[in-house]
Amino acid sequence: MYKIYNHLILFLSEKSMPKIRPLTLSLGNQAYQEMKRIILKRQIPPGGKLKEGELAKTLGISRTPVREAINRLGKEGLVEIFPQRGAFVVQFSEKDVLELFLIRENLEGLAAYLAAGKMNEHHLAKLNSCVQGFEEPFSEEDTRRYAREDFKFHQTIVAISEARRLINLISTLHDHIRMFRLTTIGLSGRMKASLAEHQQILAALGKRDPEESEQRMRQHIRNVRDGVMANINFFLSNGGKYHPTGRRKSNATV
Repeated sequence: MYKIYNHLILFLSEKSMPKIRPLTLSLGNQAYQEMKRIILKRQIPPGGKLKEGELAKTLGISRTPVREAINRLGKEGLVEIFPQRGAFVVQFSEKDVLELFLIRENLEGLAAYLAAGKMNEHHLAKLNSCVQGFEEPFSEEDTRRYAREDFKFHQTIVAISEARRLINLISTLHDHIRMFRLTTIGLSGRMKASLAEHQQILAALGKRDPEESEQRMRQHIRNVRDGVMANINFFLSNGGKYHPTGRRKSNATV
């Protein structure tokens, strides 16, 4: 009788327990990925409101995973949530952009320092392959290739650091930078200078010199920052979509 009673209590407890719903979690993750893509591609501009109902209808899901995605994006700083007003794509000021580069300089400088101590021939070959793709672009297609190789170069160094928390921090930082297309591609003389800077970073890493690797990376990012800040009104108003003279620009920093 005692055993029957225990089994009955267990049965009733299981019936009353909330069920874990993997599908909902999956939908939440899908909503997050899609909404993040929309924001980074500026399909909803900075300052634009995220309307749960419209987003849910567009994505073909309920409001719950959309709300989860908005909260997650809010924690990453891509969305601002105001009580009674709703959620809006974040708008960066000149001060915010300067802060982004200050943080990037310190984080990627540290990543280069750590990566230098873990560098092997395979890593060097991969980085060298990226640098070889930094040919001066003459067409829009070449510029996009340059941007891809530049991003791969920096991401590879960060990954080699093997510092998990640092990698996550830099990944979020890069999302912010991508969002506003903060690039110096197309600015006079910047392409050749950037190529030389990447070569210097690679040479320092090749020597397995942590201090020089960090110094070279920091200087490179300061140079990118200076190019962006000199044209900050253009970046904040147009998001780096077009060069002030009409020349189209890429969407990655160099």
